[in-house]
Amino acid sequence: MITIVLVDDHKMVRDGIRRLLEDEPDLRVVGEAENGSGGIQKAERLKPDVLITDLMMDGLNGIDVSREVRRNSPTTRIIILTMYDDPGYVHQGMKAGASGYVIKGSGIDELIAAIRTVSSGAWYLSPAMQDRLQSDGDLPPGSVPV
Repeated sequence: MITIVLVDDHKMVRDGIRRLLEDEPDLRVVGEAENGSGGIQKAERLKPDVLITDLMMDGLNGIDVSREVRRNSPTTRIIILTMYDDPGYVHQGMKAGASGYVIKGSGIDELIAAIRTVSSGAWYLSPAMQDRLQSDGDLPPGSVPV
């Protein structure tokens, strides 16, 4: 069972993701937070396998959350789920400790694949984002964006 904490400042987004993930027998949402500070606290207390965080939130953003969760709960893998497809954010997120970067315009199947991939210890980058980084020359084929 892969345990998950959701961090997003929009309740409707958290509720929607939770409901979609409930259909997966190997995934279980064990906590939610509406801001970065709450997400860090939940990660420290619940020690989830995966923390999914929005990038842009009031207060601590997803990069700050990634950095703190990586420091305080090093076994928790982090996925940044965002609408921003800026290569700079990908690099900042990965340097801060995120293991995955998924664009919100992706389908739920992609988020599920990302969860399973990062929980196994591998990196995950949305295919559209990977193609963009490679075409911009920021990511050689087959490499990890750090």
